[in-house]
Amino acid sequence: MPIFNKDRFLNNQTNMTTILNPTLANRLGTVRKCRLFAPSRNVHVIYLALFLLFTGAANAFDSGSNGSYGALNVTANTVIPLPPDGILHCTTITVAAGSNLSFIPNADNTPVYLLATGDVNIAGRINVSGGNPVGKRGGIGGPGGFGGGQGGPNPGDGYGPGGGKGGWGAYSNPPAGIKNLGAGGFGTVGNSLSSGVVSSVYGNSILIPLVGGSGGGGSNDINPTHYLGGGGGGGALLIASNTRIALSNNDALSAQGGFGGQDSSIGGGSGGAIRLIAPVVSGNETIHVQGNWGGGFGRIRVDALTNGLILNGPSAAYATFGANLVVFPPNLPEIRITQAAGKTIPLDQKEPVFVLLPPGSPATQTVQVQVKNFNGIVPLSAVVTPESGAKSLYDFQIDNTNGQPTSGTVQVQIPAGVSTRLDVWSR
Repeated sequence: MPIFNKDRFLNNQTNMTTILNPTLANRLGTVRKCRLFAPSRNVHVIYLALFLLFTGAANAFDSGSNGSYGALNVTANTVIPLPPDGILHCTTITVAAGSNLSFIPNADNTPVYLLATGDVNIAGRINVSGGNPVGKRGGIGGPGGFGGGQGGPNPGDGYGPGGGKGGWGAYSNPPAGIKNLGAGGFGTVGNSLSSGVVSSVYGNSILIPLVGGSGGGGSNDINPTHYLGGGGGGGALLIASNTRIALSNNDALSAQGGFGGQDSSIGGGSGGAIRLIAPVVSGNETIHVQGNWGGGFGRIRVDALTNGLILNGPSAAYATFGANLVVFPPNLPEIRITQAAGKTIPLDQKEPVFVLLPPGSPATQTVQVQVKNFNGIVPLSAVVTPESGAKSLYDFQIDNTNGQPTSGTVQVQIPAGVSTRLDVWSR
């Protein structure tokens, strides 16, 4: 079975199953090589005691930077391709006034980790916002975020745990029984013109693991020119310094959701995630994690021993503050897809799993999942998101009482002839 890059497409023999971008459960928050999304309300509570233990002297904090990138000095608009792990090991970070720093996502679509041994001074802007759709094609998520759904007569849902529902657009009234499309959710729900069409809230206020926003749904319409994609979810950004982080531009950090393809306020991506960690954090700022065109807000987290940061603007309501100076917690729980539709997926591959079943293939397929470090019963949902049409969820659980790698399986329905993404998230 061929395995290849997501930007290539192979249409092979009719009896062949093709897996595009095989990997673990979805482009989730990355903690070094540990990938997890756990929207459970109690999964991460066990880590709070660990975080709260760190209240020592300011000079004891280590961001994890080895300094190999050197000084990151941004004096003009700059775009940096992210390394495979998404981590830039800096000595100092300076973004000058009037300058914009953005990133090209890596193949795994990890969050952005800017680590510094010295001071971080941001007088310009760092941007990890989601993209806008291009015609029917959904907008791409910011680094660590999720893309928007595809527009068309059978529109696709937005990607991500809070992906908006595909549906009827805003240019005309939907037929009887058909609902309008929805926007992506994250820290708050995404909305729609139709009642009852809301997307999910997920993640947690401490942003461990770090994960970005979800995409808006694609749209259908009586006029094919209004088959439009959904907005991409905002990305995920972590900045950590051994010494201090100073923000001096009132627009320094942005992880907004992309606009939807409609001319009314629906179908946008949700905002993403921004986390700041240092002994001292200061500034008087508007940090942007809002969604657009109905998209929900994202999340902001500030961990500092001396917090002098004043937040303004609508996103400030979705910020939390603490003194949990931990960048990469050890032994985070992991979820990995290890087999899909009869094909083995290597454990060291981290991109999302896409399956393309040839026409005539049976819809019922088996997905095998491995979990570890949960130390209990793990409630899970396998999520099947086709390029066109609505996603479907299949709940199951795995007993991981011993915390060691443990596998389980779930039967799902995968449409033939349609590129389909598989994710597994904890509930």
